Amino acid sequence: MKTGQTEKKTLRLKVAEDFNYRLIGISSHENDYRLVWAINNQLKMKFVRIGNLAMHNKKHSADLEFSRFFYEDEDRYLKYYLFSNRCPEGILFPEIRNMDFIIQIIGELTEGDFNLIIKELKSITILSALFVLQPNKIKSIGQLFHE
Repeated sequence: MKTGQTEKKTLRLKVAEDFNYRLIGISSHENDYRLVWAINNQLKMKFVRIGNLAMHNKKHSADLEFSRFFYEDEDRYLKYYLFSNRCPEGILFPEIRNMDFIIQIIGELTEGDFNLIIKELKSITILSALFVLQPNKIKSIGQLFHE
């Protein structure tokens, strides 16, 4: 190194992912409206359809639209979104292609309350399978679900 030159140091800041939401993956061969009706009846919720989620698929140069539903529990300060993971043209989250729907629960939720929701969902007969998803394990979810 020449006299008068300083050595460059690179500092990297690692920020821990702070997920303030829970994700549940659902497999079901039923239509979205039938699944929402069953969830509303079993869990006493009031999911309503909101505008479709539009995503551009670079691979196929096409815009894909996925159905989306919303419910807000104002007493517990929780927001629930239900997304379809499939549309006729493609899949929203390729890493979890075996899931037909995803429920996102935003807010502070105790482990007991979360387990109760899982238990109630499992009792719905039109669900083929239900999985608790780890957001940090699915790359493309982080882009969409960070508020």
